[in-house]
Amino acid sequence: MLIEDEVHGVIELPSHIQEIVKHPLFQRLKHVKQLGLIPWAIDKKADHTRYDHCLGAYKSSQDHLRAIERNSHYEPKLPDWCRQAVEIAALLHDIGHGPMSHAWELATHHEFDHEENAMACVDTIFQDALNPELVFLRDDGGGRGVQLIKALILGCSETLPFPMLGHTYIFDIVHNRRCGLDVDKWDYLRRDNNRLQILNSAEMDFDDVFLQARISPDGQRIEYRYADYHRVYRLFEARSLLHIKAYQYPLTCAVDVIFANAVQRMAPELLNIRSKDKKWLELSDDYVWNVIQRDPKSRYVKELQRIVEVPSNDCSGSDIIRVHRIIPGPWELMKCAEAFAFFGNKRKKRPITPCVSPTIVNKCFKLE
Repeated sequence: MLIEDEVHGVIELPSHIQEIVKHPLFQRLKHVKQLGLIPWAIDKKADHTRYDHCLGAYKSSQDHLRAIERNSHYEPKLPDWCRQAVEIAALLHDIGHGPMSHAWELATHHEFDHEENAMACVDTIFQDALNPELVFLRDDGGGRGVQLIKALILGCSETLPFPMLGHTYIFDIVHNRRCGLDVDKWDYLRRDNNRLQILNSAEMDFDDVFLQARISPDGQRIEYRYADYHRVYRLFEARSLLHIKAYQYPLTCAVDVIFANAVQRMAPELLNIRSKDKKWLELSDDYVWNVIQRDPKSRYVKELQRIVEVPSNDCSGSDIIRVHRIIPGPWELMKCAEAFAFFGNKRKKRPITPCVSPTIVNKCFKLE
């Protein structure tokens, strides 16, 4: 099976991945927009889906794995079942997302965790599995393959009941809790900017961070070239800029609040649905939107001209939305140099001018 992707070109799906992609839980992602309400708030072209992103993360995990193996002289070889677990974890890392993506977390007062919600999805997909390779991951060694997939999605090797025996580095691929460089970011930054066109090609020049990396000599982590140090910073700078100009843009935040409040008023029962529930498959963007359209204030999502910025000293009344956000600068997102492992010629490390100050957003909007 071949899929044409706007970021990666043609993505080839082997039979066991096809079975996962065809599962109703994965097909549901076709009806959940990657950027939530941003197509309404900023650019209608940014209407790509979690389905698109998950396939892109799957392809990115393959590219990253091949690259670090090519760039390393590391033994032992990664077992096939571990390789499959990495690729499937990348494919399923967002399987538990609610409708309108992160706006759903706001509506639930952040009581909804899409990664924890993904765990039941993974279990269901493998309970239904027929392909021999999926059955092997489910049944061999007490289900160690599925256990590894779930641990990789959560980014927690500590949850495994067995040791990785020199392959702990794979926990830096899908959900890198150590330093934040993972294929999830690699795909969504490229994919989102491809639609939003906020950053230019020079600002998006960080592919070599992943394509020139290697496995550390002890197999415990992934190392990055000193020559790509500035590109690591550039990735976090791109992430920060997309937050400022799109993800946490003031109007985006205001629309998210309107949506969240409408769901809380019109259909609070939906906020308790999780992937283990039968109604989960119905919980798509369109389904929730159809429900909340009965709320008078929901019209402002499509009538943005009626959301008017007002001075902060005129922020009283029921028709006022206050937006306060503190967006960390790229240096804070990058944490510190100790979070990363580098190799190569240290003299090739280019100097950077780190932005340490956060961007503080304080806006008031009136619904007219």
